[in-house]
Amino acid sequence: MFRVTLHFATATLVMALLLISPLAPGHAARPLDTGALPETDLELVVLELENCTYCGLFRRDALPLYQSSSRAQKVPIRFLDLNDKAADDLGLDGPVTVVPTVVLMKGNREVGRVPGYIGPENFFHAVNHMIGGAE
Repeated sequence: MFRVTLHFATATLVMALLLISPLAPGHAARPLDTGALPETDLELVVLELENCTYCGLFRRDALPLYQSSSRAQKVPIRFLDLNDKAADDLGLDGPVTVVPTVVLMKGNREVGRVPGYIGPENFFHAVNHMIGGAE
C-alpha cells in the first residue's frame, strides 16, 4: 500500500511541475525565430497572452512537433501577444475571443483559424485542412 501511495505522490508531483512550468513570467511573449523566409506567402500566427496556461501547453505539446515537421518549412509559425500593436495590424476576419488562437495568414489576409488549445493531434488535423484549402 505504501509503495502505491508513494508512486501516486511522485506522479502527482511530476504532473504538477509540468503544468506549472509554462507559467514562468514572460513565457507567452517570447519571440520565435522562424529562420529563412518560406517559399509561399502562408504563415501561421499564434495569438496568445502572457501567463496563459493553454498557450504554454500549446508551446510545450504542439509547437515542437510542428517545428520538426516538413510543413513548418513551407508554412512558418510565429507568435504575437494579443495586446501587441502588431496584432492590431493583422488582416483578421473578426475579433480573437480565446487564446491561443492560431490564424493562417496568406499575405496580410486571414484564410483560416483554430481558436483555443485543442491538443497536438487535433491541431495538426486542423492546420493540414486549413493549409490544404489555402494552397
